[in-house]
Amino acid sequence: MKQIVQVLGPTGVGKSSIAIQIAAAFNGEIISADSAQVYKHFDIGTDKLPSNEQLGVPHHLIDILDDCSQFNASMFMEASFTLAEDLHRRYKLPIICGGTALYLKTMINGIFPENPNKRINRDHLNRIVDRIGLEKLYQKLMQVDPQYGAKIGTNDRVRIVRAMEIYYNNGLPPSEIFKQTISPFSPYRFIRIGLNMQRDLLYSRIEKRVDRMMERGLVEEVRRLKELYPPTCPPFKSLGYKEVLMYLNGQISSLEETVSLIKQHSRNFAKRQLSWFRQEEDISWFDPADGLKIQNFLTQQLM
Repeated sequence: MKQIVQVLGPTGVGKSSIAIQIAAAFNGEIISADSAQVYKHFDIGTDKLPSNEQLGVPHHLIDILDDCSQFNASMFMEASFTLAEDLHRRYKLPIICGGTALYLKTMINGIFPENPNKRINRDHLNRIVDRIGLEKLYQKLMQVDPQYGAKIGTNDRVRIVRAMEIYYNNGLPPSEIFKQTISPFSPYRFIRIGLNMQRDLLYSRIEKRVDRMMERGLVEEVRRLKELYPPTCPPFKSLGYKEVLMYLNGQISSLEETVSLIKQHSRNFAKRQLSWFRQEEDISWFDPADGLKIQNFLTQQLM
C-alpha cells in the first residue's frame, strides 16, 4: 500500500523543522498544506522557509500563484494527489506539512460533488451574517445538523457559512453530504504526526515568531504588496497581513497595538487548530523536541 505522512499542529509549533528531518531520514519530499504560502511575494507574514533553511529538501505547492486567484481545498487535493503519485513513482515519501486543517482532512475524506445549480452562495450568506449576526446562523445549523454543528466552534464563521451553503444548495445536512465524498487518496495509508507542547511554551514561541516577522520587515512587505494587489487578495485575510493592512489604512492607531493584535489572534488561531485536530483519533501526538522518537515511530510504521 502507498504511504503518506502528514505533519500537523498549531501555528508556530515547529512543523517545518520536523518535516525536513523526516524527509532527510526517509528519502522524502515536502508538500506544503498552507493556504497562504501558495502565493508568491507573500513571504514574511506566511513565514516561508528561505531556500538555505530547507536543507536541500524539495518543497512543493509554495509560490505557485502570482495573482489573486482563489486557491481552495479542492484545488489542493488535486495538486497534492498529482504530486504524491509522482513522488511514489520516484520512490520518494510524500510528506504533507501544514496547519490548514481543511486541506489535510480533505485528502482523507475527499470532497463531495457540488450541486452545479446553486441557489445561494457564500457571499450572500456572509451578507446575511453581517446583518443578523453569526450566532443566529449557527443556531440554524444546530437545528438542521446538530452533529456537525457540535464539531465546530460557535465563532467559526468560515465553517458555519460553508455548512449552511451546503445545506441550502443540497437539501441535506452537511454530515450526510460528507458521507458521499470520494478521495483520490483512498489507496493511500496516512500516517499522521501531530505536534504540540505546553501551552505557555507554544504561546511564547508564537510571540517570538511575530517579533521576528516584524524585525524582518513585515510592515514594509505589506506596504509594498498593498501597491501591487487589491485588498481582496486572499492572503491579505491571513494572520499578520490583515492586521498590518488595517494599521496602514489607519484602522489601528499604533504599531504596538498592531503587534499585540497579531500575537493575540495567532494564539487564538493556535487554540482553534488544536481543538479541531483533537477531534480526530488517528493522529499520533509528539513534542517537536522529540525528533528521534518521531523517527523511531515512523520507522516502525513504514516497515
